[in-house]
Amino acid sequence: MRENLKHCKYTVFHPVIGFEEVKWNGKGSYLLSFAALFLFFLINVFSAQLTGFSFNGNNPDKISLFSIFAVSVGGVLLWFIANWAVSSLMDGEGKTGQIWVVTCYSLIPYIVFTALFILASNFASLEMATFLYLLQAVGIAWTCLMMFFGLYQIHQLDFKGTVVNVLLTIFGIAVMLFLMVMIYSLFQQIYSFLYTLFSEIMFRM
Repeated sequence: MRENLKHCKYTVFHPVIGFEEVKWNGKGSYLLSFAALFLFFLINVFSAQLTGFSFNGNNPDKISLFSIFAVSVGGVLLWFIANWAVSSLMDGEGKTGQIWVVTCYSLIPYIVFTALFILASNFASLEMATFLYLLQAVGIAWTCLMMFFGLYQIHQLDFKGTVVNVLLTIFGIAVMLFLMVMIYSLFQQIYSFLYTLFSEIMFRM
């Protein structure tokens, strides 16, 4: 476990070499990957609940854990599935487990910088807003860079191919979301029809 933690920390600061070891040396821990995903969910919950009042637009009484879970964990799973599907079509060399490790490890900078943002927001004044939002932006940018370099390494694509891979992954997520909305709407209409039919039968009886 100590070796896995050391490699994970190294990968955050040296994503090219770190993910190269995931590709060729079998480095990367599934346990740490799931832990990172769990922390990603928790930090989004904390962000909604504990961010300083001046920087928090959420109503604490209307926060839904299910919604946060669906957006955070569901979003990560959609990215993972879409990238796996796209990479299979593009002949990417990344294995399923490697894609998962890259995806989850890349969340770590976002988790750390969001935690710093939450902490600082409870002590900072509105005059510090630019600095705090810059702190948050650094975490997002770092996560995006880690994700890009990770996909670049495990799929063994060139720079242009990796950009196309990322764009197609985003497109794949959009398609899956569209299909999910369509399926939800279809089931909602079927339920409404059956409920109306049942009500009519019961009324006539």
